[in-house]
Amino acid sequence: MPSHGRRSTPLPKGWHRTRGRILKRDGWVCQWPVVTGGLCGEPANQVDHKVNAAQGVDDHSDANLWALCQWHHDQKTGREASAVAHAKPPRARPQENHPGLIN
Repeated sequence: MPSHGRRSTPLPKGWHRTRGRILKRDGWVCQWPVVTGGLCGEPANQVDHKVNAAQGVDDHSDANLWALCQWHHDQKTGREASAVAHAKPPRARPQENHPGLIN
């Protein structure tokens, strides 16, 4: 299946088997939690990481994977990409006092 986005890290060998196992485990139903306390419930055709490598975690375990519908997968990926794009880089040096505040 083609990738719709860029991955910062490659998927592990045998990902297609893992994907099938997770979709089957989750009953091919989107696991995205909704405000009413249940799950989305739409048909799932995507498997995604709950916590991804961009957040500093490279965990491909079944506990970190869930089945999602295309819409929720796109929403999650969009938010993650936006957060990365708008992240402020760490300051290279300490902030200096304004010249008018120096003795």
